[in-house]
Amino acid sequence: MNYWTILISAVVAMIIGYIWYGPLFKKAWCKTMGMDTNMSPEAMAKMKKGMGGMMVVQFILCIISVWVLAKMGASVSTALWVWFGFVMPAEASAALWSGKSKKQAWNMFLISAGCGLVTFLAYGYILGM
Repeated sequence: MNYWTILISAVVAMIIGYIWYGPLFKKAWCKTMGMDTNMSPEAMAKMKKGMGGMMVVQFILCIISVWVLAKMGASVSTALWVWFGFVMPAEASAALWSGKSKKQAWNMFLISAGCGLVTFLAYGYILGM
């Protein structure tokens, strides 16, 4: 098992998440989650202050996901099946039971499952190289 590849994959996952929930879908995600996209600079600074620890935990979660995928014999095909069998149903369940309206739940599911799909395909591609 190549630990550098696992580390690189986790970094790529963080970059994908930053782009996905930032420039690509920030407004739609914030609206779906009931968050204000026009925060004051003070509120934004307060929010960012608490994110460091969450980013560390998220990075560790990415390492766990990609390590398990690597143990399974990673390929794009394997990654796609893992996403389809585990990640996508978990995202669907979270959206289904979120208490949000049908439209918001669908948005929540599509945005988060889409990010998971792109991330797992990246894992499979990188690990399979």
